[in-house]
Amino acid sequence: MGLHPTAAHESSVKAWRCGACRVELAACALGQHACSGGKQITPVGFDDAEELALAFRQHLAGWPFMRSSCPVDKQVQTFAFVLHTHLPYSRFAGRWPHGEEWLFEAICETYLPLLEVLQQLSTQMPFALTLTLTPVLLEQLQSAEVMQQAEQYMLERETRATQDQRRFERAGESQLAGLAAFYRDWFRSRRLALIEQFNGDLIGAFRGLWERGTIEVVGSAATHAFLPLLSRDSSIRAQLAAGLDSHERLLGRRPAGFWLPECAYRPRTLSPDGLARPGLEEHLAAWGFRFFFVESHALSPGASTAEIVPPHYRVCSPSGSKPEHAPHPVPGGVQPYCWVGDAAVVAIARDHALSMQVWSADTGYPGDGVYREFHKKDEVSGLQYWAVTSKQADLGSKALYDPVAARSRAIQHADHFASSVLHRFEGGTEELVVVAFDTELFGHWWFEGPIWLQRVLGQLQQAGRNLLRPLGEHLRLAPPHRRATLAPSSWGQGGDWSTWLNSHTQGLWESLGAAEQNMERLAVGVPQGRLRYAAQAAREILLAQASDWPFLITTGQAREYAWQRFETHLERFRVLGQLALATQELGPEHESYLRKLEREDAVFPSLDLTWFLERQGSV
Repeated sequence: MGLHPTAAHESSVKAWRCGACRVELAACALGQHACSGGKQITPVGFDDAEELALAFRQHLAGWPFMRSSCPVDKQVQTFAFVLHTHLPYSRFAGRWPHGEEWLFEAICETYLPLLEVLQQLSTQMPFALTLTLTPVLLEQLQSAEVMQQAEQYMLERETRATQDQRRFERAGESQLAGLAAFYRDWFRSRRLALIEQFNGDLIGAFRGLWERGTIEVVGSAATHAFLPLLSRDSSIRAQLAAGLDSHERLLGRRPAGFWLPECAYRPRTLSPDGLARPGLEEHLAAWGFRFFFVESHALSPGASTAEIVPPHYRVCSPSGSKPEHAPHPVPGGVQPYCWVGDAAVVAIARDHALSMQVWSADTGYPGDGVYREFHKKDEVSGLQYWAVTSKQADLGSKALYDPVAARSRAIQHADHFASSVLHRFEGGTEELVVVAFDTELFGHWWFEGPIWLQRVLGQLQQAGRNLLRPLGEHLRLAPPHRRATLAPSSWGQGGDWSTWLNSHTQGLWESLGAAEQNMERLAVGVPQGRLRYAAQAAREILLAQASDWPFLITTGQAREYAWQRFETHLERFRVLGQLALATQELGPEHESYLRKLEREDAVFPSLDLTWFLERQGSV
């Protein structure tokens, strides 16, 4: 039987605990039990009422291993391949080089090839990988208009390739003509897959794979906000609530896991006014999430809340000083996952060394010379006909791309990576190894990535080691051995927050902080007839909170565009807020303005203003 609060208080034996797995046994049934680690359970008392309350919260949160036994299986070994799928909201916000074309490129070059790979793997293996689908991306992919525009984008690229083929043939460039024919067929195949195989419904395809168990879907914040730098706990709550609502509405159920945007974590800390703010793990636990992801150095032994990233809005150097917690792997023998603080939620660290075999700009597979060069494009069509060649070669020195040679190299690299994974599990000491990447790396940035991915997962399945399983299942079979306080961290450059908080972005965060407080006031003071204005204002501030804007500002990749997008959403928030609270009667021009924004920024239709109510210092 499960632990019952009344029984626990009335019994002279308050709980049972095993030296091998202290936390897991805190909520086990009253009785003798020997875990697979060979340790005998003995009756002990809880240290205090808080510890007992923690056990109840974990038990009620639904953790199966918090029930009548502690099934810690030391033989369970899991390799988790995690893909983080995200693009910022780009509808009606420009086309090229920044804007809606981001979305069409990703659909064509990444999401469709990924779905094709997963559909094929679903007939060969029970489980393939863990996938984040950010709510703001789901809101865009569910649009029939977006799917129609993506189809047109692919048809346009198919036409360009056909025209290139004729142009190259006239010029006697037979190799280039062959490459153009390759692209013509490739774009046609993706277009037909969208129409015929997936019926223009990518979300339905992902939902079906989740229902069949081929993938495990993980949630995230509504618009991929950099949560540690949001100044109000109401904003964090709204990001989580709106994100969960999107997943339930579009995918049919709640995810158990959560992807912290940018893997950015903040523990419980004091705000500049001296108020204690909950750690992000407390917010996640309150919404029923069971696990989340961090960068490896967040789990470093000895990390503590004494080493907090400086107070809100402190300016850091973007190219910066040495971070307080430089990235490094979790040492051998230490589980790369743990309970966090006193919350019923587990942090899982990605394996830095193994991830770098793909991710590293210097030594990662995508930099191999035979792969397609991303940056050099034909001056007429914009298609990519060249190979990386070498890291030292400038764009004018690139050799022509050979798709056959690139495919062969992708298979070689996949076999090498699968061998590296299997080697990590030799000896039985590793329990869990997690690699995590941006999904858009596979296909968009690294054209051959989907070939590599399919081969890696197929090789691991054929190895017969039963390594591929959902992370939720691994945690049921092999729960964490330890509880820890994590370090502030991210997966950005330097492992800290300076990519998002620095001298270039300080003004952004100050403006956003003021808007967050105004949103709290707007959530309680709007008359019934103005609720649509307030709801759209809430959508605008959520869109302004996207981590993409400070990232693009800092890196300089699209600085002017990012500032323009941030300021546009913030200005729309201000205007809508004023209209929502205006004492005078509004005219038809105001209704027209509202309708325009409801169409252009059409996200989170079930938005609830109570998500934004003031709750500073609580979840």
